[in-house]
Amino acid sequence: MYVGRKDKMTEITRERIVAEAKVLAERLGVEILRVPDFVRESGIPKHQIYALFPEGGWSAVLSEAGLKTGGSGYMLEDDDLLNEYHRVVTEVGKLPSWNLFQSRSRISGDTIRKRFGGTQGTLKRYRAWLQENSPDSPSLDLISTRSRHEIPAPPQDSTNTASPTPMRHQASGPVFGAPISFRGLTHAPINEQGVVYLFGMVSYELGFIVEAIQPSFPDCEAKRRVDSKRNRWQRVRIEFEYVSSNFQQHGHDPHQCDLIVCWEHDWKDCPLEVLELRTVINDLEG
Repeated sequence: MYVGRKDKMTEITRERIVAEAKVLAERLGVEILRVPDFVRESGIPKHQIYALFPEGGWSAVLSEAGLKTGGSGYMLEDDDLLNEYHRVVTEVGKLPSWNLFQSRSRISGDTIRKRFGGTQGTLKRYRAWLQENSPDSPSLDLISTRSRHEIPAPPQDSTNTASPTPMRHQASGPVFGAPISFRGLTHAPINEQGVVYLFGMVSYELGFIVEAIQPSFPDCEAKRRVDSKRNRWQRVRIEFEYVSSNFQQHGHDPHQCDLIVCWEHDWKDCPLEVLELRTVINDLEG
């Protein structure tokens, strides 16, 4: 019999959490047990899970319980991402740059930035997570004392000390890429979102069926036609980048991806197949 919420006198330990996760997954008949379901059914507070499993959060619980922790369509919980960010902050004793985070983390910094909306979005969610799970954490002071001037400005070319030539209407509207007039797209992409949009316009024509677009790495689950005569398809994991070298800069694992779709291929020694859209569209009808 599953006791869970009724057994309030039992001490909450790592072993109890793992044991209850096993029982609950079997009772619910799920392959991947989610944190909200576990908290609701067991009565164990979420902050206790992350306090007892600081090295991996909910993923560590699932792993120790022998339960599935990943696979097609699986997304890490927000709490898993924030717990990992907190682990790195605690380890280095400060709010890390994304490069420093990437060197210490088991999760891609790009995954966190995409999930929470960049640096400021990540810090906002991290603050709320700390207030709920670790209200006495000194990391709250780190966030409070961080000011705008602490965020470094983009580096400037030190060889050019002259004042830049003013641009007309510089702040009066959006910036566009080069004119291409390709179907309904009048300008070339200038960021990753533009690449995603353009790929969506031509994906089926290029032999792809998109299964899912997701905020976690890799960006896209799809199938690609590999044999037209016999109508055979193969799974392909796609990461979208504006330029292919961004894949490396974001610290992605090449073993977890099959194809980079980008506007410009600039990564000379890229270990993955690359689909450069600026070349591809030249062979398609505009």
